[in-house]
Amino acid sequence: MELKQKLQLLMARRSLNGQKLARLSQVSDSEISRILQGKSRPGLDNALRLAQAVGVSLDFLADDTMEAEPSPPEDALSSEERKLLGVSQKIGCTEALAILENVRFLGYEVAMSRLVGAKPVIEIDKDAADPRVSHTPPAPHLSRAPASAGVSA
Repeated sequence: MELKQKLQLLMARRSLNGQKLARLSQVSDSEISRILQGKSRPGLDNALRLAQAVGVSLDFLADDTMEAEPSPPEDALSSEERKLLGVSQKIGCTEALAILENVRFLGYEVAMSRLVGAKPVIEIDKDAADPRVSHTPPAPHLSRAPASAGVSA
C-alpha cells in the first residue's frame, strides 16, 4: 500500500481532513494535498510529523511494502525491574542515581553487610511494656576479678 493510500485510510479512521491533519502535524495544507494526490513524497521531518499525527510508526507510513502496522514488541522488563523503575521515578532521577552511586562506591557486599548488621536506633524493653512485670531496676552487676588473679608481689 502506498503512502497516499495509507495516509487517506488513517485520516478516515481518525475523522481527519487535510486541514485538521495540517494543524496536527504542522505540515502545510499544500504539502498534504500533494502527498494525497501522489505528486510528492514528504521529507523526513514532515513524514515523522505525519506519522505522529496519525499515530503510526514512521516505518509503517514510509514503507510501501508494509501492509499493516507491526505489533509492538513485548515488554522486556521483568516485574522486579518494573518495580525498580517505578521506585526510581517516584524518588526522582537525581536521588536514584545518588543511591546507585553510593552502593557502587561502597560495594554491594559492604552495603549489604552494613544493612543486615545494622543495630536498631531504638531498643524497646519488652518487660517495661508488660504491666504484670515489676519495674524495679535490676541490681548492678559488678565484675570482680577472682582472688587468684591478683598481682603477686
